[in-house]
Amino acid sequence: MKRIAAVSGLVLGLTVGLAGQAHAGFIISATSATIDASGPGDGSIADTFNQNGLQSTYTSGVTDFDTYLAGNPTHTTAYAGYEWFSNYGTSSAQVTYSLGGVKSIDAMALWNEESSGIGSLNLLTSSDGVHFTSLLSTLSPTNNSKESGFYGADVFRFGAVAAQYVRFEMSGCPQPEPNAYPSCAIGEVAFSQSSAVPTPATIALLGLGLVGIGAARRKQA
Repeated sequence: MKRIAAVSGLVLGLTVGLAGQAHAGFIISATSATIDASGPGDGSIADTFNQNGLQSTYTSGVTDFDTYLAGNPTHTTAYAGYEWFSNYGTSSAQVTYSLGGVKSIDAMALWNEESSGIGSLNLLTSSDGVHFTSLLSTLSPTNNSKESGFYGADVFRFGAVAAQYVRFEMSGCPQPEPNAYPSCAIGEVAFSQSSAVPTPATIALLGLGLVGIGAARRKQA
């Protein structure tokens, strides 16, 4: 019985460890982005996911998503090298972000640019970059003020979904700010990875534990 209990404890510990990995909630950045419509625009689209402009940065795949956002990390209102704008005079735009591989994501942080921003946002996801599925529709990001010099993030949460690509369908641009620049604009984007893939070593240990339980039970019988 002691041997069975010991092996069962090992399996329980590994299972709890895997469950902890599945709800880690690491913040991750996109690895690239494509301007599908209303581009190339002004500024670099890379500046919307490379953390340029954020007053405090994070380590992608390491930093806890909720802990980081709880610190209210803000983004500068400066344009050059920090934000992206769609073509002048456009009221809609489309951008597709790549996560560099299929990830399980369950939230997104958006720093909505303060001079133009996004009036209404549809989010779609895809695992192959060809077939996209609607995730969230008609989101209304915060209309950030130009006066403060910095702006915070909106956090949009959803059920965990496996995706490599996240598409932004933006419309209703610019937001109703006096003297707003007539385009859509993004400050920064980041995502919450809802699960971590267990390492081969962890899977092997779990398998050995289950085999051990079976062997111990057979011996006792």
